This record gives sequence, structure tokens and C-alpha cells, in this order.
Amino acid sequence: MSKNKLISLEAKFEFIDEGERGNKALSRLVFAGLLFFVFLTLLTLNTLTPLIGDDYVYSFIYQTDQKLLSFNDVINSQFNHYYKWGGRTVVHIIDQCLLLNYSPIIADTLNSIAFIAYIIAIYFHITARKTININLLVVIFTLVWFIQPVFAETVLWLTGSSNYLWGTLLILLFLLPYRFYKNTKQSITKTVLFSAIMLLSGVISGWTNENTAAAMIIMIIAYIYYYKTKKWDIPIWAYAGLIGSIIGYTLMIIAPGNFVRASEAPSLSAFLIIYRLLTYTQRFIVYLGLLNFALIIALILYKRFSPRNPNKDIKCIIIYFVGIFVSIYIMIASPSFPARAWFGTITFNIIAFGIVYQQLNRDEILIRRIKTCLFIFLLISFSASYYDAYKDTSWINQIWKEREAIIAEKKQAGETTVTFKEYQAKTKFGLGDTYYALPNISKYYGINFELEK
Repeated sequence: MSKNKLISLEAKFEFIDEGERGNKALSRLVFAGLLFFVFLTLLTLNTLTPLIGDDYVYSFIYQTDQKLLSFNDVINSQFNHYYKWGGRTVVHIIDQCLLLNYSPIIADTLNSIAFIAYIIAIYFHITARKTININLLVVIFTLVWFIQPVFAETVLWLTGSSNYLWGTLLILLFLLPYRFYKNTKQSITKTVLFSAIMLLSGVISGWTNENTAAAMIIMIIAYIYYYKTKKWDIPIWAYAGLIGSIIGYTLMIIAPGNFVRASEAPSLSAFLIIYRLLTYTQRFIVYLGLLNFALIIALILYKRFSPRNPNKDIKCIIIYFVGIFVSIYIMIASPSFPARAWFGTITFNIIAFGIVYQQLNRDEILIRRIKTCLFIFLLISFSASYYDAYKDTSWINQIWKEREAIIAEKKQAGETTVTFKEYQAKTKFGLGDTYYALPNISKYYGINFELEK
């Protein structure tokens, strides 16, 4: 590509990175249009994703044969769940509300809206102010798309998204006041009101997910320490939020169901601790090594070309890395650490990278060319990847449509059992069959549902 063509290409993409300095109206329109496009892409995949696994389990009052019929049933179900399985009450209430009198269009639309809110929350954690940066928005979305290792399990699957997408969204929203705080004064009335809101929000956010909520609590402490290093007044609401989050986290951890499951897990030995420490470090490198290599390069460019003092932003990055490492290594005490439980960890890492990336000085030719090329590369890569995702989810959707038609025929004929050939997804955007949920699938459809390999 000639130099003139490259300059021309850069000029065409100028608006994607500096909306506040360029055509604000165009930038805001494209920004909103891009969010709507992301919403449609997610809504399409959500509508193609059937109920699977735990969706059938949580369609009933937990460990009963009674299907959810009212919100009171949801509360009764979570009471059973708290004592028999685990303490993630907040996210499982969200899950069972989505499954209550299940309407695919309503549940899928709400889940897609939650994803957009999650992307916007990441965006504001990065910018910490009102700004329009289309390039950054594309980078955030595509990093989530490519780096999250089990996208379907954490974003498309209703039970998985309630636990991880919705849970992480609540945590990000709760942390935003800490990110936005600039030593501003409040009236007594506002202080009391906001402190009460933060106390309640802390309880809700702390009661979401074991490793991400633990990271959130330590990050709040890190933020308070950061305010002290800047000699800022520590607002009362910051302490109220911390207290609330500790209360919520405690309520989650002390659930009797956790101890029931823990009794079946192997005891924690020195060998097991070292093994998990090494294994989780290896997985950190596998999942996030490339992103953090890019972060190091971005930091080098930032220090070389930024006209500002970068120390302020580096301190914020450290806070998110505190969250990253706490969310990883606290899981040493857990019997398992599935790929989906990395959702919050990866989210914090994307924010850390984004803080540096959005501060790179586009007035420098090298930075401008890097950002333009990255923008184009990510859009092309996403287009190819989305085709595979759509193809996989469409195939799975067709399987379940055929199954439901056969189930209806078998029930009408008075048969009591139906057997299907097992399938498994071909990409991380699809969900395969789950044997553990067969009893609940059978209850859901009113016929004995069996699988054969």
C-alpha cells in the first residue's frame, strides 16, 4: 500500500477515535448504531440458543417436581438452593425470573440488553468520563468476543449468563462510583442517601459470584487506599459500599449448601495448593498472555508518546490487576475452577488494557496507524468468526426444533420414552447435550428423555 493510500485510509477512519475533537454528531450516531448492531448480533445468537442443562433444572422449584409458576416459587426455590447447593442467590433469582413462565423473546431480549449494558460498563470503567470513542468500543466488544473462552456458557446460555454476564455486570456497575470519584463534595442529604444506596448495592453485588465478588471487595479497599495516596477525602459511601459487599459476600459463602458440596471434595493439601497455583498460572498465560503482551507494548508506546504524566493511569491499572489476581488465586480453595469462572477475571484484564489503549496519543502517526489497522483487522476477524457462530447455533437450534416435534408426536401416540442421538457443539458459541440434566428435561417435557452416543 502506497503512503498516499495509507494517509487517505487514515483520514477516512479519523472519526472512529477522536469523536469529541471531530464531528461529534457523526461519531455519536455511529457509536449508537454500533451498539444497536452488537445488540442485534447477540439477539440473533440468543434466539438460536435453546434451553440447555441447568436451564431445565432451574425451571423447577429447586429439587422438586413443581414447575415455576410465580415469583413466590422463585423465592422458595432459592431457599432450597441456599441450603442444599450454594449461596449465589442473587444471580440464581435472575436466572429463575428469566425462566419463570419462559418466553424466549423476552428472555433473549433481556439477555442481549444485559450484554450491551456489560459492554457499556466496561467502556466507562476504561474512560471514567463521557467521551465518544468508536475504536475503543470495537476493541472492547471484539476482545470479549474472542478472549472469553466459553462464550456460549457465559453469555448465551441463560443459567450461565445469569451467573457470569449478569453477575459481572452488577459488580461493574457497583464499582463505577469508585472509578468516577474525583474528590467531589456532597451535601449531607446526598451523602446519606447515596451511602444507603451503596450499602444495599454492595450486599447485592457481593452476593453474586465467589471469585469475582471477592476481587471486587479487595478492589474497593485498593480504591480507598488510592484516594488516601492522593490525599482525597474518603467519602462515607465508599465505606458503606465496602461494608455492604462484605455482608453480601459473607451471606453467599456461609450458605449451608456450600458445606454440603465441600464435604464431598478432596481435602486441601500442600501438594494440591501448589498444583492449583501452577495450573491456574498456566491458564492465566493461555487465556490472557497475548492480551497482556499487547498491554506491555501499549504501556511502552504510552510512556514514549503520551504528553501527560502516566502514573495516574498506571495506578488505576494496578487496581484492576489486583482484581485479576485475587479472582484467580482465591479459587485455589475451590474444588473446581471451570473456564466460565474466568469471565470476571478476563473482564478486569480487558479494562486494564483499555485504560492504556484509549490514552494512546492519536496525534502520533505511528499510534494512529496502529489503531486504524487494529480496527480494520478486528472487524474482518469478527465477521469471519460470527459466521461460524451463526452456523453452529443454527445447527443446534434445528436439532432442538426437530426433537420437540418428535416429542410432541411421541406424547400424542401415548409413548413414555423418547431417545435422541447425542450432539456436541462445534464452536465455543454453541452448547451441547448434558446427561446430568436428563431427569429435569424429562420432567419439563413430560416424557422420559434419553440420549445415546
